[in-house]
Amino acid sequence: MRNKSLLLILVMLCLSFASGTNTQGQGLQSDTSKSETPADSVVQTKSPMGALLRSVAFPGWGQFYNHKYLKSAVVFGAEATFITMAVVDWTRMSQHRKNFENPDYPDRYGEFDLFRSYEDRRNLFLWITGGIVFLSMFDAYVDAHLYDFKSEQVRDLSVSVLPGVDGDGRAKIVLAIRF
Repeated sequence: MRNKSLLLILVMLCLSFASGTNTQGQGLQSDTSKSETPADSVVQTKSPMGALLRSVAFPGWGQFYNHKYLKSAVVFGAEATFITMAVVDWTRMSQHRKNFENPDYPDRYGEFDLFRSYEDRRNLFLWITGGIVFLSMFDAYVDAHLYDFKSEQVRDLSVSVLPGVDGDGRAKIVLAIRF
């Protein structure tokens, strides 16, 4: 009962800290022109900590909050898959442990080997799940920071590949990146 109440408190704290969208730059700019409305001057941002906590609370929620729907589906699928695999191996491991601990079981030592095998697999799947959770937290946090980034700010970037001949008469390819 105590664990359930602690989990409920943790979820409530996560949801309270995971504030929705913040608005920065509310109101009109210093030169109020007739063509600009207050809605045009509002810059929508996402709370990085809110995205991080959402990503911890439920698989893919942080990416969904940042409007990255494909990433959200991939994260949800990956976490669900590895959690399911860990649970399946955990139940198999428990069954082989019971068989090994039973003194009347005919092949007890074979059961011990199977127990260790499923235990190792379970641990591997749990570590992979932890890694996916960490990466999804980091991804949601960074995406929230970059939510209002405009891609046209990188307009001057150009890449060109130029074939040519060097001083010794050998063919060469020149990669030119301008920014």
